[in-house]
Amino acid sequence: MAEPAPLILHPDAPAYGGAMVAREGSGQVTLVTLAIPGETVLARPTGRRGGAAFARTVEVLRPSDFRVTPRCPHFGTCGGCAYQHIARQRQLEIKREVVAQLWARNQLRLPPDAEVVGMDDPWRYRIRGEFEFFENGGRLEIGFHAERSHRLVAIEGCPIHDQRIERAALAFRDALAELRVVGAQNVLLTVEPNGPGLLWSLRMRGRGRPAPAALPAMVAERLPDLVLLDDSIAFEFWDLHFRVRSATFIQTNYRQMLELYRLVLEMLAPASGDRILDVYSGIGTIGIAAARSAARVTCIEENPQAVQLGALAARINRTGNVEFVAARAGTALAACRVGDHEAAVVDPPRAGLEPEAVAELLRLGPDRIVYVSCDPATQARDLAALVRGGYRVRRAALVDMFPQTYHIETVVLLERG
Repeated sequence: MAEPAPLILHPDAPAYGGAMVAREGSGQVTLVTLAIPGETVLARPTGRRGGAAFARTVEVLRPSDFRVTPRCPHFGTCGGCAYQHIARQRQLEIKREVVAQLWARNQLRLPPDAEVVGMDDPWRYRIRGEFEFFENGGRLEIGFHAERSHRLVAIEGCPIHDQRIERAALAFRDALAELRVVGAQNVLLTVEPNGPGLLWSLRMRGRGRPAPAALPAMVAERLPDLVLLDDSIAFEFWDLHFRVRSATFIQTNYRQMLELYRLVLEMLAPASGDRILDVYSGIGTIGIAAARSAARVTCIEENPQAVQLGALAARINRTGNVEFVAARAGTALAACRVGDHEAAVVDPPRAGLEPEAVAELLRLGPDRIVYVSCDPATQARDLAALVRGGYRVRRAALVDMFPQTYHIETVVLLERG
């Protein structure tokens, strides 16, 4: 079948997901990647998904003043980054526009004073990365998925990852190749922000297959400045101490995490008499930080490993006013009594709040809710439900946790109306 003929497109607005919106005279809307609003591009149609037409830029006919040369040689083939071709300040403006659009679709207005917190150096920020292994012409490669595809793209580096992560990924690839290991699927790597520890977890194809016994020593030889760990690493900030395992969530951008947590605590404003709910708490980084100013914090988390590490952190940091509850958010909130909590912070996964959690938060009615999200689409949906239930948006901020990508972290303060 012949490839569809390329189109001349004039994208004029961003869309959530990394593409730009091009509206043609016929009324056809096309989402085009690797473009910038205001440009004229030649783009090849790549199909339809979810009722939308997609295309990919193959030539820029009239470039934007904001177009820059991508730093990574894999940009455009690897699907990890969507914005490396866009100047830094314009990336932030685009992300703000996207969040405002998503709010508007849910009959909400992003506060005009909502700040966007960028990074002075928006590279080498990821302290955790997952890399896929695959065979290519008899050679073991390591890489990421192509844009909107299951196809893997081989890489030799990734400039948004901490250099120690980049070196470690290549070291695992080379050691596995030297050992002639067959069946390596992926490796998850996490480095200590302020130490030499490298946490690694290798997955082999085939249920229960362990990593080769000789592998850690061979990798360690290639990384003499790092200490390979397969259980946990230290994670510290603001004189607080935590342990992190591969199966527990942490923010991948440590530098911006500090900015995010500063905003969260400003909005939460924990006072000495406050009893606070920390929902989807993970290992308790936010809850334990808030507990230093509050009367009591109840951390709700479904992952039993995270609960275990959170309880350990509470002991290490001598925060005796923190309790961990191992349960789904809706289930744990249903067991709480009205009037027992003055404030709540919620930081759900990309899927957003469970419907039961929204209903229980409305039943409990804390005076203020701070909603942290890595997906502004599901957050806007949930904010609309909370506003319908009697809350008002008082403050919002965007923290660019994921420069060069379309992802954005948002934090919103709601107060009971």
